[in-house]
Amino acid sequence: MKSRIIFITLMLWGVSLFSQSYLDVLRPFRGMRGISGAESGVLPAAMSGSNALLGNPALLSYTKRAFVSTDVSFNQIAGTSVYNSAIAGNSSDQQFGFNSITYIRPVRVYRGAWVWGFNLQPVHSFASLGQFESVEPDGEFSYKYLQQDSGTLYALTAGSAVLVTMNTSIGYALSYLTGANNFTKLYEETDPQDIYTSERFIDSLQFRPSYHGFGARLGLLSEVSENLNLGISIELPTRISVSESASRNIIEWFDSDWIETDDGDSVLIVNDLPRKEIQYSVKSSSLEYVVWGPWRLGVGLGFGAAPLEASVNYRFHSYTSIAMKTDLYDTDSGENLGDLVDGQVTDYVKNVHEFSASLLWALDPLSLSFGASLMNDPLNYRFDNIIRMDLGIGYQLSSGLGFMLAYRNEQWQSDLDHILESNVKRSVDLENSSSKFQFGIKYVL
Repeated sequence: MKSRIIFITLMLWGVSLFSQSYLDVLRPFRGMRGISGAESGVLPAAMSGSNALLGNPALLSYTKRAFVSTDVSFNQIAGTSVYNSAIAGNSSDQQFGFNSITYIRPVRVYRGAWVWGFNLQPVHSFASLGQFESVEPDGEFSYKYLQQDSGTLYALTAGSAVLVTMNTSIGYALSYLTGANNFTKLYEETDPQDIYTSERFIDSLQFRPSYHGFGARLGLLSEVSENLNLGISIELPTRISVSESASRNIIEWFDSDWIETDDGDSVLIVNDLPRKEIQYSVKSSSLEYVVWGPWRLGVGLGFGAAPLEASVNYRFHSYTSIAMKTDLYDTDSGENLGDLVDGQVTDYVKNVHEFSASLLWALDPLSLSFGASLMNDPLNYRFDNIIRMDLGIGYQLSSGLGFMLAYRNEQWQSDLDHILESNVKRSVDLENSSSKFQFGIKYVL
Protein backbone atom coordinates (compact mmCIF):
# COMPACT_ATOMS: atom_id res chain seq x y z
CA MET A 1 0.00 0.00 0.00
CA LYS A 2 1.41 3.36 -1.02
CA SER A 3 0.83 4.99 2.37
CA ARG A 4 2.60 2.26 4.35
CA ILE A 5 6.18 3.30 3.58
CA ILE A 6 5.52 6.99 4.13
CA PHE A 7 3.60 6.33 7.33
CA ILE A 8 6.44 4.28 8.82
CA THR A 9 8.88 7.13 8.27
CA LEU A 10 6.51 9.82 9.54
CA MET A 11 4.88 8.13 12.54
CA LEU A 12 4.29 10.67 15.26
CA TRP A 13 5.35 8.26 17.96
CA GLY A 14 7.84 5.96 16.30
CA VAL A 15 11.03 7.77 17.30
CA SER A 16 10.16 7.75 20.98
CA LEU A 17 10.11 3.98 21.44
CA PHE A 18 13.73 3.72 22.49
CA SER A 19 14.44 7.40 23.14
CA GLN A 20 12.58 8.98 26.03
CA SER A 21 11.22 12.51 25.81
CA TYR A 22 9.63 15.20 27.97
CA LEU A 23 6.24 13.50 27.46
CA ASP A 24 7.46 10.50 29.46
CA VAL A 25 8.42 12.81 32.34
CA LEU A 26 5.03 14.54 32.24
CA ARG A 27 2.99 11.34 32.07
CA PRO A 28 2.95 10.46 35.84
CA PHE A 29 1.78 13.97 36.78
CA ARG A 30 -1.10 14.49 34.34
CA GLY A 31 -4.62 13.20 34.66
CA MET A 32 -7.86 13.70 36.53
CA ARG A 33 -6.98 14.54 40.13
CA GLY A 34 -8.24 12.26 42.87
CA ILE A 35 -10.51 13.24 45.73
CA SER A 36 -12.22 11.37 48.55
CA GLY A 37 -15.85 11.34 49.62
CA ALA A 38 -18.13 14.30 49.03
CA GLU A 39 -15.59 17.06 49.62
CA SER A 40 -15.54 20.04 47.29
CA GLY A 41 -11.83 19.93 46.51
CA VAL A 42 -8.24 19.99 47.67
CA LEU A 43 -8.00 23.72 48.34
CA PRO A 44 -5.50 25.64 50.50
CA ALA A 45 -8.15 27.55 52.47
CA ALA A 46 -11.05 25.06 52.57
CA MET A 47 -12.33 24.32 56.06
CA SER A 48 -12.81 20.55 55.81
CA GLY A 49 -10.11 18.06 56.77
CA SER A 50 -11.01 14.96 54.73
CA ASN A 51 -8.83 16.00 51.79
CA ALA A 52 -6.29 17.94 53.81
CA LEU A 53 -3.61 15.26 53.52
CA LEU A 54 -3.29 15.84 49.77
CA GLY A 55 -3.94 19.58 49.93
CA ASN A 56 -3.18 21.70 52.99
CA PRO A 57 -2.29 19.42 55.95
CA ALA A 58 -2.85 22.28 58.41
CA LEU A 59 -6.60 21.84 57.84
CA LEU A 60 -6.42 18.69 59.97
CA SER A 61 -6.36 20.87 63.08
CA TYR A 62 -10.05 21.73 62.54
CA THR A 63 -11.08 18.11 63.17
CA LYS A 64 -12.67 17.84 66.62
CA ARG A 65 -13.66 14.15 66.66
CA ALA A 66 -12.01 11.06 65.21
CA PHE A 67 -13.65 9.49 62.17
CA VAL A 68 -13.09 6.92 59.45
CA SER A 69 -14.54 7.20 55.95
CA THR A 70 -14.41 5.24 52.73
CA ASP A 71 -16.03 5.49 49.33
CA VAL A 72 -16.39 3.74 45.98
CA SER A 73 -16.84 5.37 42.60
CA PHE A 74 -18.29 4.80 39.16
CA ASN A 75 -16.10 6.44 36.51
CA GLN A 76 -16.88 7.27 32.92
CA ILE A 77 -14.45 8.70 30.37
CA ALA A 78 -15.66 10.06 27.03
CA GLY A 79 -13.67 11.45 24.11
CA THR A 80 -14.91 13.49 21.15
CA SER A 81 -12.64 14.24 18.18
CA VAL A 82 -13.41 17.35 16.14
CA TYR A 83 -11.87 18.02 12.72
CA ASN A 84 -12.83 21.00 10.52
CA SER A 85 -15.57 21.91 13.05
CA ALA A 86 -17.21 18.51 12.55
CA ILE A 87 -17.29 15.55 14.91
CA ALA A 88 -14.99 12.85 13.53
CA GLY A 89 -15.19 10.27 16.30
CA ASN A 90 -16.81 9.47 19.64
CA SER A 91 -15.64 6.93 22.20
CA SER A 92 -16.30 6.13 25.86
CA ASP A 93 -15.39 3.71 28.64
CA GLN A 94 -16.72 2.98 32.15
CA GLN A 95 -15.45 1.28 35.29
CA PHE A 96 -16.50 0.78 38.92
CA GLY A 97 -14.23 0.31 41.94
CA PHE A 98 -12.73 1.40 45.24
CA ASN A 99 -11.81 5.06 45.55
CA SER A 100 -10.47 5.97 49.01
CA ILE A 101 -10.26 5.31 52.74
CA THR A 102 -9.41 7.92 55.41
CA TYR A 103 -8.80 7.84 59.15
CA ILE A 104 -8.43 11.08 61.13
CA ARG A 105 -7.80 11.18 64.90
CA PRO A 106 -7.26 14.13 67.24
CA VAL A 107 -4.81 13.58 70.11
CA ARG A 108 -5.69 14.81 73.59
CA VAL A 109 -3.43 17.68 74.54
CA TYR A 110 -3.45 20.12 77.44
CA ARG A 111 -3.68 23.15 75.18
CA GLY A 112 -4.32 23.76 71.47
CA ALA A 113 -4.88 20.91 69.01
CA TRP A 114 -2.89 18.01 67.61
CA VAL A 115 -4.42 15.82 64.89
CA TRP A 116 -3.12 12.81 62.95
CA GLY A 117 -4.43 11.44 59.69
CA PHE A 118 -3.98 8.49 57.32
CA ASN A 119 -5.34 8.17 53.85
CA LEU A 120 -5.27 5.99 50.72
CA GLN A 121 -6.70 7.51 47.56
CA PRO A 122 -5.86 8.22 43.91
CA VAL A 123 -3.67 11.20 43.10
CA HIS A 124 -4.24 10.95 39.36
CA SER A 125 -6.49 8.91 37.13
CA PHE A 126 -4.84 8.55 33.72
CA ALA A 127 -8.07 7.76 31.85
CA SER A 128 -8.15 9.41 28.43
CA LEU A 129 -9.66 8.27 25.16
CA GLY A 130 -9.65 9.63 21.63
CA GLN A 131 -10.45 8.28 18.17
CA PHE A 132 -10.30 9.82 14.71
CA GLU A 133 -11.34 7.99 11.54
CA SER A 134 -12.00 9.09 8.00
CA VAL A 135 -11.59 8.23 4.31
CA GLU A 136 -9.07 9.79 1.95
CA PRO A 137 -10.69 12.29 -0.47
CA ASP A 138 -9.98 10.00 -3.42
CA GLY A 139 -11.63 7.12 -1.56
CA GLU A 140 -8.70 4.79 -2.12
CA PHE A 141 -8.25 3.88 1.55
CA SER A 142 -9.76 4.56 4.96
CA TYR A 143 -7.85 5.07 8.18
CA LYS A 144 -8.38 5.15 11.93
CA TYR A 145 -6.25 6.64 14.69
CA LEU A 146 -6.81 5.61 18.32
CA GLN A 147 -5.17 6.93 21.49
CA GLN A 148 -5.99 5.62 24.96
CA ASP A 149 -4.66 5.99 28.52
CA SER A 150 -5.71 3.94 31.52
CA GLY A 151 -4.39 3.44 35.03
CA THR A 152 -4.19 5.17 38.40
CA LEU A 153 -1.51 6.63 40.66
CA TYR A 154 -2.39 6.02 44.32
CA ALA A 155 -1.00 7.79 47.40
CA LEU A 156 -0.72 6.24 50.84
CA THR A 157 -0.40 9.31 53.05
CA ALA A 158 0.25 10.04 56.71
CA GLY A 159 0.21 13.54 58.16
CA SER A 160 -0.24 15.67 61.23
CA ALA A 161 -1.24 19.20 62.16
CA VAL A 162 -0.61 21.23 65.30
CA LEU A 163 -2.21 24.43 66.55
CA VAL A 164 0.99 26.34 67.35
CA THR A 165 -0.70 29.54 68.49
CA MET A 166 -4.26 30.47 69.27
CA ASN A 167 -4.87 31.42 65.62
CA THR A 168 -2.30 29.51 63.55
CA SER A 169 -1.88 25.85 62.59
CA ILE A 170 0.91 24.14 60.70
CA GLY A 171 0.87 20.67 59.20
CA TYR A 172 2.82 18.24 57.07
CA ALA A 173 2.06 15.08 55.09
CA LEU A 174 4.24 12.35 53.56
CA SER A 175 3.02 10.11 50.74
CA TYR A 176 4.15 6.83 49.25
CA LEU A 177 3.04 6.69 45.62
CA THR A 178 2.40 3.60 43.54
CA GLY A 179 0.54 2.95 40.32
CA ALA A 180 0.73 2.16 36.64
CA ASN A 181 -0.26 3.58 33.29
CA ASN A 182 -1.13 1.84 30.05
CA PHE A 183 -0.68 4.20 27.10
CA THR A 184 -1.68 2.93 23.64
CA LYS A 185 -1.58 4.43 20.17
CA LEU A 186 -2.85 2.65 17.08
CA TYR A 187 -3.03 3.49 13.38
CA GLU A 188 -5.09 1.31 11.03
CA GLU A 189 -5.50 1.46 7.25
CA THR A 190 -7.91 -0.51 5.07
CA ASP A 191 -8.35 -0.81 1.31
CA PRO A 192 -12.14 -0.78 0.77
CA GLN A 193 -11.92 -0.64 -3.04
CA ASP A 194 -9.43 -3.51 -3.26
CA ILE A 195 -7.00 -1.38 -5.25
CA TYR A 196 -3.79 -2.59 -3.60
CA THR A 197 -2.42 -6.01 -2.80
CA SER A 198 -2.41 -4.98 0.86
CA GLU A 199 -5.88 -5.27 2.39
CA ARG A 200 -5.23 -4.02 5.93
CA PHE A 201 -2.35 -2.42 7.83
CA ILE A 202 -1.98 -1.84 11.60
CA ASP A 203 0.83 -0.04 13.42
CA SER A 204 0.51 0.06 17.20
CA LEU A 205 2.62 1.27 20.10
CA GLN A 206 2.09 0.54 23.78
CA PHE A 207 3.84 2.03 26.81
CA ARG A 208 3.38 0.33 30.18
CA PRO A 209 5.16 2.38 32.87
CA SER A 210 4.81 1.46 36.54
CA TYR A 211 5.49 4.04 39.26
CA HIS A 212 6.86 4.04 42.80
CA GLY A 213 7.86 7.16 44.67
CA PHE A 214 7.50 9.64 47.50
CA GLY A 215 5.97 13.08 47.96
CA ALA A 216 5.64 15.64 50.74
CA ARG A 217 3.69 18.80 51.43
CA LEU A 218 3.52 21.47 54.10
CA GLY A 219 0.63 23.70 55.09
CA LEU A 220 -0.21 26.72 57.19
CA LEU A 221 -3.62 28.02 58.23
CA SER A 222 -4.00 31.30 60.05
CA GLU A 223 -7.15 32.93 61.41
CA VAL A 224 -6.85 36.52 60.22
CA SER A 225 -10.13 37.51 61.86
CA GLU A 226 -13.16 35.79 63.32
CA ASN A 227 -14.57 35.03 59.87
CA LEU A 228 -11.48 35.08 57.66
CA ASN A 229 -8.75 32.46 57.27
CA LEU A 230 -5.56 32.49 55.23
CA GLY A 231 -4.24 29.18 53.92
CA ILE A 232 -0.84 28.45 52.34
CA SER A 233 0.30 25.06 51.02
CA ILE A 234 3.62 23.97 49.55
CA GLU A 235 4.08 20.66 47.73
CA LEU A 236 7.69 19.59 47.29
CA PRO A 237 8.82 17.94 44.02
CA THR A 238 7.69 14.32 43.94
CA ARG A 239 10.33 11.69 43.21
CA ILE A 240 9.05 8.74 41.16
CA SER A 241 10.99 5.71 39.97
CA VAL A 242 9.70 4.52 36.61
CA SER A 243 9.98 0.99 35.30
CA GLU A 244 8.78 1.10 31.72
CA SER A 245 8.20 -1.51 29.07
CA ALA A 246 7.26 -0.65 25.52
CA SER A 247 6.41 -2.60 22.40
CA ARG A 248 5.65 -1.77 18.80
CA ASN A 249 3.89 -4.08 16.35
CA ILE A 250 3.39 -3.65 12.61
CA ILE A 251 1.08 -6.15 10.92
CA GLU A 252 -0.15 -6.23 7.32
CA TRP A 253 -2.70 -8.47 5.63
CA PHE A 254 -2.36 -9.26 1.89
CA ASP A 255 -4.70 -10.60 -0.78
CA SER A 256 -1.74 -12.44 -2.29
CA ASP A 257 0.85 -15.11 -1.70
CA TRP A 258 4.40 -14.16 -0.87
CA ILE A 259 7.86 -15.69 -0.79
CA GLU A 260 10.99 -14.67 1.07
CA THR A 261 14.28 -14.34 -0.82
CA ASP A 262 17.69 -15.30 0.53
CA ASP A 263 18.48 -11.70 1.41
CA GLY A 264 15.35 -11.43 3.57
CA ASP A 265 13.25 -9.31 1.18
CA SER A 266 9.60 -10.25 0.69
CA VAL A 267 8.33 -10.63 -2.88
CA LEU A 268 4.58 -10.47 -3.53
CA ILE A 269 2.92 -12.82 -6.01
CA VAL A 270 -0.59 -11.65 -6.92
CA ASN A 271 -2.97 -14.57 -7.25
CA ASP A 272 -6.13 -16.00 -5.71
CA LEU A 273 -4.51 -17.81 -2.81
CA PRO A 274 -5.91 -17.19 0.73
CA ARG A 275 -5.01 -13.96 2.49
CA LYS A 276 -1.61 -13.81 4.18
CA GLU A 277 -0.65 -12.04 7.38
CA ILE A 278 2.85 -10.58 7.72
CA GLN A 279 4.18 -9.29 11.01
CA TYR A 280 6.89 -6.89 9.88
CA SER A 281 8.41 -6.15 13.24
CA VAL A 282 7.92 -6.68 16.93
CA LYS A 283 10.15 -4.32 18.89
CA SER A 284 10.25 -4.08 22.64
CA SER A 285 12.24 -2.23 25.23
CA SER A 286 12.52 -2.05 29.01
CA LEU A 287 13.83 1.06 30.74
CA GLU A 288 14.24 2.31 34.29
CA TYR A 289 14.73 5.94 35.26
CA VAL A 290 13.75 8.55 37.88
CA VAL A 291 11.56 11.60 37.33
CA TRP A 292 11.06 14.63 39.58
CA GLY A 293 7.67 16.30 39.43
CA PRO A 294 6.64 19.95 39.76
CA TRP A 295 6.62 21.84 43.00
CA ARG A 296 3.36 23.61 43.86
CA LEU A 297 2.47 26.69 45.86
CA GLY A 298 -1.13 27.38 46.87
CA VAL A 299 -2.64 30.45 48.53
CA GLY A 300 -6.27 30.86 49.54
CA LEU A 301 -8.74 32.84 51.60
CA GLY A 302 -11.57 31.20 53.50
CA PHE A 303 -14.70 33.00 54.70
CA GLY A 304 -16.90 31.50 57.41
CA ALA A 305 -20.29 32.60 58.71
CA ALA A 306 -22.24 29.57 59.95
CA PRO A 307 -23.74 27.66 58.30
CA LEU A 308 -21.83 28.89 55.21
CA GLU A 309 -18.15 28.58 54.38
CA ALA A 310 -16.50 29.75 51.17
CA SER A 311 -12.98 29.94 49.80
CA VAL A 312 -11.13 31.37 46.79
CA ASN A 313 -7.74 29.97 45.89
CA TYR A 314 -4.79 30.15 43.54
CA ARG A 315 -2.20 27.45 42.98
CA PHE A 316 1.00 27.68 40.97
CA HIS A 317 2.37 24.43 39.45
CA SER A 318 6.02 24.68 38.39
CA TYR A 319 6.00 22.16 35.56
CA THR A 320 9.08 23.72 33.97
CA SER A 321 11.09 22.31 36.89
CA ILE A 322 10.31 18.66 36.11
CA ALA A 323 13.36 16.56 35.30
CA MET A 324 14.61 13.09 34.45
CA LYS A 325 17.59 11.48 36.19
CA THR A 326 19.10 8.54 34.35
CA ASP A 327 22.30 6.93 33.16
CA LEU A 328 20.73 6.20 29.77
CA TYR A 329 22.00 7.86 26.61
CA ASP A 330 20.28 8.75 23.36
CA THR A 331 21.27 6.25 20.65
CA ASP A 332 21.48 8.92 17.93
CA SER A 333 23.22 11.88 19.60
CA GLY A 334 25.01 10.09 22.43
CA GLU A 335 23.66 12.74 24.81
CA ASN A 336 22.48 11.82 28.29
CA LEU A 337 18.68 11.42 28.15
CA GLY A 338 18.26 13.52 31.28
CA ASP A 339 20.04 16.47 29.65
CA LEU A 340 18.08 15.95 26.46
CA VAL A 341 14.76 15.98 28.32
CA ASP A 342 15.73 19.11 30.27
CA GLY A 343 16.14 20.97 26.99
CA GLN A 344 12.79 19.71 25.70
CA VAL A 345 11.06 20.78 28.93
CA THR A 346 12.45 24.28 28.48
CA ASP A 347 11.15 24.40 24.89
CA TYR A 348 7.73 22.78 25.19
CA VAL A 349 6.45 22.68 28.79
CA LYS A 350 4.56 25.54 30.45
CA ASN A 351 3.88 26.34 34.08
CA VAL A 352 0.30 25.81 35.23
CA HIS A 353 -1.93 28.39 36.92
CA GLU A 354 -5.00 27.12 38.75
CA PHE A 355 -7.86 29.23 40.09
CA SER A 356 -10.56 27.66 42.21
CA ALA A 357 -13.44 28.38 44.53
CA SER A 358 -15.53 26.32 46.95
CA LEU A 359 -18.75 26.72 48.89
CA LEU A 360 -19.94 24.63 51.85
CA TRP A 361 -23.32 24.80 53.56
CA ALA A 362 -23.40 22.71 56.74
CA LEU A 363 -26.32 22.57 59.14
CA ASP A 364 -26.47 19.32 61.07
CA PRO A 365 -27.27 16.72 59.95
CA LEU A 366 -27.09 17.93 56.31
CA SER A 367 -24.18 19.39 54.35
CA LEU A 368 -23.90 20.56 50.75
CA SER A 369 -20.67 21.40 48.94
CA PHE A 370 -19.65 22.86 45.60
CA GLY A 371 -16.27 23.48 44.04
CA ALA A 372 -14.95 24.59 40.65
CA SER A 373 -11.54 25.28 39.14
CA LEU A 374 -9.93 26.51 35.93
CA MET A 375 -6.36 25.74 34.90
CA ASN A 376 -4.19 25.42 31.82
CA ASP A 377 -2.48 22.24 30.64
CA PRO A 378 1.37 22.18 30.85
CA LEU A 379 1.45 21.77 27.04
CA ASN A 380 -1.19 24.40 26.28
CA TYR A 381 -1.46 28.17 26.81
CA ARG A 382 -5.25 28.21 27.16
CA PHE A 383 -6.37 29.34 30.59
CA ASP A 384 -9.57 27.26 30.53
CA ASN A 385 -7.92 24.15 29.06
CA ILE A 386 -8.99 22.10 32.10
CA ILE A 387 -12.32 22.74 33.84
CA ARG A 388 -13.36 20.87 36.98
CA MET A 389 -16.60 20.89 38.95
CA ASP A 390 -17.48 19.08 42.20
CA LEU A 391 -20.85 18.62 43.88
CA GLY A 392 -21.43 16.81 47.16
CA ILE A 393 -24.09 16.06 49.73
CA GLY A 394 -23.66 14.50 53.16
CA TYR A 395 -26.02 13.36 55.89
CA GLN A 396 -24.68 12.60 59.37
CA LEU A 397 -26.84 10.56 61.78
CA SER A 398 -26.70 11.11 65.53
CA SER A 399 -25.41 7.55 65.92
CA GLY A 400 -22.16 8.64 64.23
CA LEU A 401 -22.86 6.99 60.89
CA GLY A 402 -22.99 9.27 57.87
CA PHE A 403 -23.51 8.94 54.14
CA MET A 404 -21.89 10.90 51.32
CA LEU A 405 -22.79 11.26 47.66
CA ALA A 406 -20.64 13.22 45.24
CA TYR A 407 -20.31 14.00 41.56
CA ARG A 408 -17.19 15.26 39.86
CA ASN A 409 -16.71 16.25 36.24
CA GLU A 410 -13.42 17.28 34.67
CA GLN A 411 -13.11 18.39 31.05
CA TRP A 412 -9.98 19.14 29.11
CA GLN A 413 -8.91 19.73 25.53
CA SER A 414 -5.84 18.48 23.71
CA ASP A 415 -4.64 17.63 20.21
CA LEU A 416 -4.88 14.35 18.35
CA ASP A 417 -2.48 15.20 15.52
CA HIS A 418 -2.23 12.89 12.53
CA ILE A 419 0.00 12.89 9.43
CA LEU A 420 -1.69 11.45 6.36
CA GLU A 421 -0.24 9.94 3.20
CA SER A 422 -0.38 13.36 1.59
CA ASN A 423 2.37 14.37 4.05
CA VAL A 424 0.05 17.07 5.45
CA LYS A 425 -0.29 17.31 9.20
CA ARG A 426 -3.92 17.56 10.26
CA SER A 427 -4.60 18.80 13.77
CA VAL A 428 -7.62 17.21 15.39
CA ASP A 429 -9.14 18.74 18.54
CA LEU A 430 -9.71 16.12 21.21
CA GLU A 431 -12.29 16.98 23.87
CA ASN A 432 -12.24 14.66 26.90
CA SER A 433 -14.79 14.50 29.69
CA SER A 434 -14.29 12.43 32.83
CA SER A 435 -17.18 11.93 35.22
CA LYS A 436 -16.98 10.34 38.66
CA PHE A 437 -19.95 9.35 40.82
CA GLN A 438 -18.95 8.58 44.40
CA PHE A 439 -20.82 6.98 47.27
CA GLY A 440 -19.22 6.83 50.70
CA ILE A 441 -19.84 6.26 54.36
CA LYS A 442 -18.36 8.13 57.31
CA TYR A 443 -18.36 7.00 60.92
CA VAL A 444 -17.58 9.50 63.67
CA LEU A 445 -15.94 7.69 66.60
